[in-house]
Amino acid sequence: GRARAVGRERGRDGGRRRRAATTRRASVVDSDAERAGKDKATKGSKMVTSVAEEEEDGLEHVYEKSRWFEIRDVVRPTQVALGWDWTFYKLANFKDADSAKAYMARKPIPYVKYRGLRYVVDHHHTLAALNLAGWDIDVYMEEIFEYDDDIGDDRFWGNMEGKGWSFCWDSDYSRLSHESIPKSFELQAFRNDIFRSLGGFCRKAKLLKRGKMLEEKLFFEFQWGYFFWLHRNDAYALWPSSQLQRGFDRLLAMIEQTDDSEYIGEGHLEASRDVADMIFLSDKVLQPLYEVLVEYVAPLAYAYATLPDDARVVHGLRKRFGRETLPGSVITGQFDFLTERQNFTMPEDGKKDKSKDGKSSSSSKKKD
Repeated sequence: GRARAVGRERGRDGGRRRRAATTRRASVVDSDAERAGKDKATKGSKMVTSVAEEEEDGLEHVYEKSRWFEIRDVVRPTQVALGWDWTFYKLANFKDADSAKAYMARKPIPYVKYRGLRYVVDHHHTLAALNLAGWDIDVYMEEIFEYDDDIGDDRFWGNMEGKGWSFCWDSDYSRLSHESIPKSFELQAFRNDIFRSLGGFCRKAKLLKRGKMLEEKLFFEFQWGYFFWLHRNDAYALWPSSQLQRGFDRLLAMIEQTDDSEYIGEGHLEASRDVADMIFLSDKVLQPLYEVLVEYVAPLAYAYATLPDDARVVHGLRKRFGRETLPGSVITGQFDFLTERQNFTMPEDGKKDKSKDGKSSSSSKKKD
């Protein structure tokens, strides 16, 4: 009764999946009549059918266009953590209303419907950045699955995790209850995951490449972030050199201290810190730090990519993400430093330049 007569098929897991649309040309249809008597949040929305050739995955999609302020109370996250620094990086797309509208038009949000709520399965950082910027603009959402209301929360979240649509792990990658997932896209409600931000900046720098299908995109950066977290202390002896690992550790500490002092520790977000200020700090301080951090982890990623196939199983990845090896691919041609860094030797810490009179002072090596 609740499912639409067209575009649904009933599944064994208590839900209905939307089928691919058949229309070839893009169209916009007022859906008010179709939605009479439904939630107020969807009133006045419009259905948009995309052109398959314009989609990244080459498929046709049907999106629902709604104002963010009208629907945000029924839009829910499905993960406990965000990369705050990756969210701040995305804020540059929301510096004014026009740029925000253009960006959201390119970022349709896939969601799962359950008990009248929309559980987002991708683009959490985009929605957190939009919410932080405060624009009330159109967002485009795509319902990819609808669960029956009577399946129960435990079964619902079990299915969500089984499909790779939920992330519920703490900073040590120990399991959390689904009740720990925030109920809104307020950034401070999420745990700050620096390793997730690192995964994003690795993809931005074209060190990592992900696939085009939704299944290949989901938690891509989280999985690589987990890999970097797992190797942070070189417990698996995969770093090409101990100097690289120690340099990575120092840069990571700098980023953690910057996040804590500028965003988290002093409650700046709660005080409605100016968005332009956050964009400036991200552009001038955080992004340069991550750019260097990407250079440090590039040899580690390359070392993983060159392992034999049977040696690429990542410890604990299946338990947390349902797969044994990392998704996507490592792109090595973009990094001129990569070959040199395989045999890179860090200069001794504390080494001094020559003194003004031309004499050089002895260098002493600091403890790590």
